[in-house]
Amino acid sequence: MKKGRDLISHSFRTTFSRGLLRRMLRRRALNEHSDADARTSPMLHRWQDGLHPAVIAEAEDLVKEGALPLHDYARALNSSQVFALNLFLPLRVGDSLPFAAFISRRIGRPVTITGVDFEYYGSGDLLAEIPSAVPGPDDRFTQADAALHLADAEGRVGLLLIEVKLTEGGFTPCGGARSRGNRDRAPCEDEGVFFAEPARCYLRRTYRAQRDRRYWEIFAGAHGGLREAFPETPEPGPCPFARDWQQPMRNHALALAAIQAGIADFWALALVHHDDNPDVVGPWESYGRATIDQPHIHRWPASSLLEFIGASLPTSVPALRPWLRERYFLAAS
Repeated sequence: MKKGRDLISHSFRTTFSRGLLRRMLRRRALNEHSDADARTSPMLHRWQDGLHPAVIAEAEDLVKEGALPLHDYARALNSSQVFALNLFLPLRVGDSLPFAAFISRRIGRPVTITGVDFEYYGSGDLLAEIPSAVPGPDDRFTQADAALHLADAEGRVGLLLIEVKLTEGGFTPCGGARSRGNRDRAPCEDEGVFFAEPARCYLRRTYRAQRDRRYWEIFAGAHGGLREAFPETPEPGPCPFARDWQQPMRNHALALAAIQAGIADFWALALVHHDDNPDVVGPWESYGRATIDQPHIHRWPASSLLEFIGASLPTSVPALRPWLRERYFLAAS
């Protein structure tokens, strides 16, 4: 549920986000005015201006086809959506084999990449967050920033969901915990109540919702019970999914639901983040430790991908690896 998540105001919540955006603004001012201290906007003239030249046409085509809904602030210098496009669109327009080798080593299974999607939700029926399989313009639902479709040597189909973070100071929390429509807050305030009676969770049937969301059903179906799926959650305390674990949980549920629906035979979930962003690492890793599915959950600093993603484009276009390092102030890999 990420519509408008790149709001510029959110980019100033942490020391890292303020610092990175300040560096990006100074570089833009230097390039455009020959003066790093000149006033300039954090918004680009066009959202395409933030993309590597080799992927602009592909991105524009996806937008025209309706396969890439742009975030409200895609023109922002620090748009995490454009960051994701720069990282993974090269796999659509170039050679995906180098990055497939990277993934194979990380997930412990030789794979090829058969497709790359953005803002992936699979079907609205997987999590039942919206009234039907196809979302309407005002529906809010879980989407992975990128989805890589995989195949192994035996022909099994894999799904790698990727959450991309640039300057975000954390993950989207649970809106139901503070919703005025939530008349039963006991599951929010006591993890014991939540795990004993997950049907009481407000997220299962929010105010005016037309059907029950399937998060807890999915985890129970995969592991024999909700507590069995999350054996290492802290107790006593509030619902563990009320804060930073909410967004990883929904992406995790989306991956498991795809398996249960027969969309894929195996899955993995990864966070790709700016190397210097300290605010997303802790919540992601603590979530991974809490679930029995920890071996399927990964974290990759963006610079660790550059060598493999950079090799996807031909030498006839501007080199992607140094472009990404310079654009986002990434460490040399």
